Amino acid sequence: MNAYFTPTLYDDLNRTLDAAIAANGIVNIPRLAEQIRTRNERLNIALEDIAAELMRRSLARNALMEFDPAEA
Repeated sequence: MNAYFTPTLYDDLNRTLDAAIAANGIVNIPRLAEQIRTRNERLNIALEDIAAELMRRSLARNALMEFDPAEA
């Protein structure tokens, strides 16, 4: 089953992704996915679905990715 991403969730995902690239030059997929999931908890979208969409969009932007879920 595919997750239903609302336009608002896509906007949040894109803003978060662009901000991470601008600030760090790298995208930490697990951390950003958890931040997005928490802000949009009412939509009940799985963390894995958000992470997969972040990876897809990061690849489209040729962004460097890391997969460190630990808090800094």
